Amino acid sequence: MCGIVAVMRRGGDTPSTATVREMRALVAHRGPDGSGEVFLGWDRQGTLAPCAPASADWTIALGHQRLAILDVSPSAAQPMSRDDWLWTVYNGEIYNYVELRTELRQRGHRFTTESDTEVLLAAYAEWGTECFARLRGMWGAVIVDGRRNVAVLSRDRLGIKPLYYARGESFVAVASEIKQLSVIPDVRLRPQRDALVDYLATGYEDSARTFFEGVEPVPAASWLTIDLRDGKLSPPTRCWAPEDVRPVVHDRVEAGEMFASVMRESVALHLRSDVPVGFALSGGLDSSAVAAWASKSGAASVRGLQAFSASFPGHAIDETKHARLVASHLGLTAHVVEPTPNALQQDLDRFVWQHDEPVGSLSQYAGYAVARLTRAASVPVTLNGQGGDEILAGYWQSYFVYLRGLLRNGHSGSFVTSVLGALLPGGNRALWRQVPTMLRRYRQRRGATQQNGVSSRAREKLVHLMAMDDRTRRVYEITEMYLPRLLKWDDRNFMAFSVEGRYPFLDHKVIETALSFAPEMLYRRGWVKEPLRQAMAGVLPSAIVRRRDKLGFETPQVAWLQNELRPLVRDFVEGDSPLWQYADPTALRALASRAWSRGGDEEGTQTLVRYFMADRWLRKFFG
Repeated sequence: MCGIVAVMRRGGDTPSTATVREMRALVAHRGPDGSGEVFLGWDRQGTLAPCAPASADWTIALGHQRLAILDVSPSAAQPMSRDDWLWTVYNGEIYNYVELRTELRQRGHRFTTESDTEVLLAAYAEWGTECFARLRGMWGAVIVDGRRNVAVLSRDRLGIKPLYYARGESFVAVASEIKQLSVIPDVRLRPQRDALVDYLATGYEDSARTFFEGVEPVPAASWLTIDLRDGKLSPPTRCWAPEDVRPVVHDRVEAGEMFASVMRESVALHLRSDVPVGFALSGGLDSSAVAAWASKSGAASVRGLQAFSASFPGHAIDETKHARLVASHLGLTAHVVEPTPNALQQDLDRFVWQHDEPVGSLSQYAGYAVARLTRAASVPVTLNGQGGDEILAGYWQSYFVYLRGLLRNGHSGSFVTSVLGALLPGGNRALWRQVPTMLRRYRQRRGATQQNGVSSRAREKLVHLMAMDDRTRRVYEITEMYLPRLLKWDDRNFMAFSVEGRYPFLDHKVIETALSFAPEMLYRRGWVKEPLRQAMAGVLPSAIVRRRDKLGFETPQVAWLQNELRPLVRDFVEGDSPLWQYADPTALRALASRAWSRGGDEEGTQTLVRYFMADRWLRKFFG
């Protein structure tokens, strides 16, 4: 896990060597264990070769900040080269590097390190861009191919690791974080109006764009090339198609067994590390399941197991008792942090800067605090349960859309069994408690207008989602609706403190297994994520396996905005804000008044937080 920079230029002397080094230094937090760079230019034979940094003739610069996880020796440092025609800087982990290295050795490749970086280069040398479909892991990679005279940019299947680029008349610059691009003289960062307006309206983001004009993300599950002679970018080529997976499993026992098997394998791969590995433990089912599988793996990296949690004493969302129950059951050493609104105010500017783009919920501050706690305990790698809800359609919204589909498709018997079964012994009555909330949200978004502070774009998004069939919607929820922004926020939180976050639920084989389950396998009598609950029966305490409420590193943001944060947010709402170029201040003030007068309206408060954080982002990045 690292921070990278790559600059390709054609003629001229900008961006300069100093600019490249400044870009690298801006992400020192992503890799405090070392740094490196290489400058490449055309030799007299027209071949790419290393040249002196001071040379005015370099064409490609690669820079790297290292967080040493696999093979921590200097020999595994980046930039790394192979066979005098391949170079790379890459951020992430290839978990199946051991198996790939064995296969590549059989094909005649030799290795001098124990790193996954060397395996990545050998895999590219052997299979070209087809190698990306063979990788199990997370990555944002730049590979310079001196035989084809191209730079290949690639990103993992879900975009867990970031990779951005900006173009000028004579250069293309690639970076791990958007802030790195701000130091290039010919790049002037500006807000991307449509992205910001859509986000304010709906709370969701388009993964195909950023909040900055002229800065583009490399698409997830894709690779593209930059011609080093003329600077032209190819269209992205996809290396994964989850929409092709068919739901063929219709037996609950089979689904539970299949899911347990593939998850055990994924957790074992994610535990590969030459440094200590810990767990972000909320006390919910997903993070608890990951910790349970890991604790039974016998992996050397998890000796002296440590878990990291957030606590909010006195608030209904506090999950400390659940996290401590799991820690005690699994023999974990528990570390707990108590994020407070006062601490948030002290951290706010740094928090906003680390994230590059607006954060939509104060719950992300809990993740930030847990990441800081993790690094303070000298644990540079952490596994967590991110992705369990998405791949198993575990959100209440997803369940209610499924139930709606049953009615609309004439499956009234299944609908009645699911809804009434939730009231019977063994069912989950929490389904019924969610009915008023889901109806309220549906009506608000269905009838949204600009006058009530929520754009009709929210309604359009809802209509689009409701029109999808089950399979299309599940893939959309995984690849577009939920995970891109959550993974981006997670990356910035953990990397702010030089901690590598890992996500066993998001291994592509796990996702494909989950997508092979028929929708009715996921739900049962008010319960969501049924395959996971079956897999964990007898492994975790029943109080966790059949826990009825769903949280996960949330903050008591309604209470915080009603009390400690109210003066700060009120000053924003009532004052002069750069956000008023993109939003109606009168509508927002009315929304804030309603949220505060009602003693804490969850939907209104969420919208208020989103606008407040967007205001702080505009002030931090654009003055």
